[in-house]
Amino acid sequence: MPNEIFTDPETPADEWADIRMTDPEANEWDVDFVVAGGEVGYVDLQIRPELLASFIGCLLDDVDDDRAGAILADVADRTDIDLRDGIGTE
Repeated sequence: MPNEIFTDPETPADEWADIRMTDPEANEWDVDFVVAGGEVGYVDLQIRPELLASFIGCLLDDVDDDRAGAILADVADRTDIDLRDGIGTE
C-alpha cells in the first residue's frame, strides 16, 4: 500500500467533501462495496449513530458557510425536521 499523506483542505471547496476515519480498529465505520465486471457497482458506508454529528460536521467543514447552511436547510426540508426544535433545551 502506498504511503500517502492526507492533508486537510486549506479552504472550503465545492469539488469534494473529505472524510477521514481516524481509528479503523475502533470500528468507526463499516464499508462494503460490490465490484462487477471490473467496475464498482455501489459502495455502502455505515457509521455508528453516535458519530453522525462529527461525520456531518466533517463534511460541512469542506464547504463555505452559505453552502453548509443551504445543505442543512435542504435536508431539514426534505425530512420535515424543524432545525429550531430543541435548541437551548439542554
